[in-house]
Amino acid sequence: MIQISQIHADDIASLHFIERIYTESFPQDERRDFDEVVRLLRENDDFEIVMIADQEKPVGFISYWSWSDFIYMEHFAIDSHCRGAGYGAIAMTTLLQQIGKPAVLEVEKPTDDLSRRRIHFYERLGFTLSTRPYIQPPYSPDRNPLELYLMSYGAIDLDNVFDTVVSRIHSRVYGVK
Repeated sequence: MIQISQIHADDIASLHFIERIYTESFPQDERRDFDEVVRLLRENDDFEIVMIADQEKPVGFISYWSWSDFIYMEHFAIDSHCRGAGYGAIAMTTLLQQIGKPAVLEVEKPTDDLSRRRIHFYERLGFTLSTRPYIQPPYSPDRNPLELYLMSYGAIDLDNVFDTVVSRIHSRVYGVK
């Protein structure tokens, strides 16, 4: 049975697990320094991390930003030892139902089999791909911007609110003025 539990900045054991999965799962340009993740968790009420567990055994995490009209899912990863067991689909579906708001996330362009499979995974969960040009700003001056796509879930017409959504993500998540 999958459990989803909120993580707090003082939950050291959970954060060590999340840091390992985070650094293994995302290249440097696709993540911030983990000290910054912990600082955001401590200081920013919009930023949240949930642990995904099976019978108390941690298997993954989701970090997201929650606003009144939608959530932005920043990072989602399942431990490489646990992938393929259905944890990701169950956890994502459960979290989306619990939150009850539309969601937006970034995905790599479908340039290889792995990126196409990720897009199809989200489409099976009800997400819709927007192919409008989107740039993920760099997390820090030593990182690179990335050309990605956005996907949306729920009652949000991303084509009509694309610029507003991008502006909020860029300013609140990446600190772009």
